[in-house]
Amino acid sequence: MSVYSQLAENLQYISPSYYKSRFFKKLKGLTAQNLLERKVEPEFLWIKEVLRKDSVFMDVGANVGAYLFTLENHLKPENIFAFEPNQQLFKRLGRLFPKVNLFSVALSDISTIAEFKIPVINGEKIHTRGTLQTSIKEKNEEKTILQKVVVEPLDELSLNLKKLDFIKIDVEGNEMQTLRGARKTIEKYKPILMVEMEQRHHQENIWTLISEIADWGYSVNYLDREKLQPKILTEEFLNQQNPDNVKNYKDYINNIIFLPKA
Repeated sequence: MSVYSQLAENLQYISPSYYKSRFFKKLKGLTAQNLLERKVEPEFLWIKEVLRKDSVFMDVGANVGAYLFTLENHLKPENIFAFEPNQQLFKRLGRLFPKVNLFSVALSDISTIAEFKIPVINGEKIHTRGTLQTSIKEKNEEKTILQKVVVEPLDELSLNLKKLDFIKIDVEGNEMQTLRGARKTIEKYKPILMVEMEQRHHQENIWTLISEIADWGYSVNYLDREKLQPKILTEEFLNQQNPDNVKNYKDYINNIIFLPKA
């Protein structure tokens, strides 16, 4: 990290609000007209349309806090629940978003202490690619940093929820374990599920995994890039996805949106 970058990062300790405004500047004033130019996932616009002021939102794999920043002034902070097992990112989230409910826990389908992998790519620790799936190897990954993390199923946590409207999941290959460990909660509240699922993180065909979730009473969708509304996802369309377009938010679909059936 350059000296300038290090100084910029230190702003989070001195002035968290100013740091946030700089770090998340691409998300400020986001519109349908500028999101592709800014290289921002269109789901950041859509999620604010579907969540009301009193909605309850769960961010599983909160990472650097992009969705927390998007929603912190849109929802009541007590209605935001964020989970991030990476200790460095968790502490950072605590500085930047002190009013939301933060948990240093990895959600999965068992209660245990597990190894959490942080890949090193081009000599740099990529904290945003952390995962419980230690066998997953990223492109150009040189080595791995491992840390012990607490793992719990969502169903076994005491969160005193009265309702749950939306769960966003981005856990780098651990999606199905996370969902299976939350099945009772999902069946009880029937929230919208937005799950990052990519074939490159799975040996099994992900349409098989998607179909399992659909069997819980959900339709399978993706966000149409022109209308910015959910559109039914087919296996044929999913199979046309090219992993080389992973950073092209216009052409690459990585967030699967599961809408509860009436």
